[in-house]
Amino acid sequence: MPRIPFNVAARLPHKLGPPPTVLPKNFLPTDADARSLFRQLWRMGSLSVMYTNPGRDVIRKKIREAFEESMDQPKKSQKEVRKQWERALNTRFFFEIAATRFGVEHSVISNLTRIASESERGTTRVIKANVRDSQHDVMEEYRSVIQALNESMGLSLR
Repeated sequence: MPRIPFNVAARLPHKLGPPPTVLPKNFLPTDADARSLFRQLWRMGSLSVMYTNPGRDVIRKKIREAFEESMDQPKKSQKEVRKQWERALNTRFFFEIAATRFGVEHSVISNLTRIASESERGTTRVIKANVRDSQHDVMEEYRSVIQALNESMGLSLR
């Protein structure tokens, strides 16, 4: 179990909140609901990486990209909106589990943020063609694993 800094330990929830419930069939989110969900995801995501600098920035960037992407898309049916919100609530709960228990969930989130921050930085050295191809293959496999994790658990990880 990692050592928890004092400023993070004070913010850790002592027990998990209730798991997400099924949304009503006539659920139609407002802008205030979207802002609230954005803030909850950001807060829990930052807490799940214990407010580390690259992790916190990656979480914020990924959540912002997802919300901007959903705003740019054309209007969706009510069923698709419900499914998207259920996935977002499941992701928030996954972040909460990662923040309270330092098990598989925490490892998944910290590794996702580490890989994302390293891939954003890129490399400053010259890479051979075969190494570049293998890195490309590894990233494709990484994306497929995230996709499978999202589908199996009903999450919206990126």
